[in-house]
Amino acid sequence: VLVLTVIKLSAFIPSGSAAMLASLTDTLGDGFVSFITYMSIRISLKPADEDHRFGHGKIEGFSALMQASFLIGSAVFLGFESAKRFFVPQDISHHALAIGVSVIAMILSILVVRIQAKTLEKVDSLAIEADQKHYTNDILINGAVIVGLSIHFFTGQIWIDSLLGLIIAFYIGWTGYDVGKQAADMLMDKEIGEEERLLISEIIHQNKDVKGMHDLRTRRTGMAIMISFDVELDPDLTLHEAHAITRELEFSLLEEFPHAEIIIHMDPEGDTYDTRHKVHGIHH
Repeated sequence: VLVLTVIKLSAFIPSGSAAMLASLTDTLGDGFVSFITYMSIRISLKPADEDHRFGHGKIEGFSALMQASFLIGSAVFLGFESAKRFFVPQDISHHALAIGVSVIAMILSILVVRIQAKTLEKVDSLAIEADQKHYTNDILINGAVIVGLSIHFFTGQIWIDSLLGLIIAFYIGWTGYDVGKQAADMLMDKEIGEEERLLISEIIHQNKDVKGMHDLRTRRTGMAIMISFDVELDPDLTLHEAHAITRELEFSLLEEFPHAEIIIHMDPEGDTYDTRHKVHGIHH
């Protein structure tokens, strides 16, 4: 990010391109966001302690929310700056320099995105996922800079540069909204995706000793998934036998969700009432 900031600044100052300013603005945001991401992941990986029995994973939600705020703020600044240039055009020069910088920036951004994609195959981190979206933005923005400067160089149409600046501003703002929504979902303990919930249910029902399952509740906290549910078992089982069944269920779920924390409540078959059932009309 530091390399990208220096080379884009060196291209924006002589060229005066709004699209290059958009790219520089996005990269400055990336630098700030990458630092926040780094710090939040370090904190989220700290083990649970006496004051944080569920761990520190939700710091990733706060990190993503800060990233979203910064992105939206950058989009507003860029939108006003690009709109102003419609009415007060600024000449653009040094096209070759700006295009060359954009090509270098695009290559570096692609490299970062590929590294992040490899990381996300191993860990489900909202902070890294949000950061990856920023660098994906950077790839698209640099592509837009190349297109805009090329059009201006061959046609002399200066309004194209301002239009691309506005389009990029809208895209950055939309990305900020998307990241903010995911952050809010984590902080508000929204259920995980329906496909993952169905997979959890299928794994539980594959166990022949489970007579029924209900009250499945899930949420994300950092890289971990919290899973809790009730299972109905034969009421004549000993406590030791019932515990062995739930332990087997736990290990089966951990094969598919290695970062999960699992809580299983046992009910005798047919007796499904308890005070934890809080959502009216939902008992699954």
